[in-house]
Amino acid sequence: MYSEDSTFREPKVTTSILASIPDCMHRMLQENVQRTTERRTSILISSNNLANRFILERWGIRSSQRRRFKNLFGTIRKQCRALFRNYLTRGKIIWKDQTGENSFGVFQFDEVRGNLILGFIPPSGYLDRNYVPDET
Repeated sequence: MYSEDSTFREPKVTTSILASIPDCMHRMLQENVQRTTERRTSILISSNNLANRFILERWGIRSSQRRRFKNLFGTIRKQCRALFRNYLTRGKIIWKDQTGENSFGVFQFDEVRGNLILGFIPPSGYLDRNYVPDET
C-alpha cells in the first residue's frame, strides 16, 4: 500500500486508515486517565501529537522522519485538525468500549501555528478514577 509518486515510497493513506484516527485518540485519553496518580481536572492533547502517535503506531515512522515522509505527515495532521475542530464544535466526545461508555467535555486550550491543542474533562470534573462526587 505505498504510493508510486514518492521517492521513499510513502505509505498510501486511504479513507479507512483516516477513519481509525479517533480510535487512537480514545486510547490516548484512556491511557492518560489510567496513568494519573494525582487529582487533575483535564487532559491536554495536541493535534500534532495525535498525528505523530497514529503514524508511529500504524507504520512505525517516528516524527523525526517528517521530512522524508512529508506528504504522509501533512495528510494525517490535516485530518487530526479536522477531527479536533469537529470535537470542539460538538463540545464533547463520547464512545463505547468493553469497559462501558466514556465521555469527556472538550475545550480549546490553544492553537499554535495550526497545531490545535484541546483539553478534555471527564463528567465528574476530575481524572481520579476512584473519585465519587458528593450526592447533595
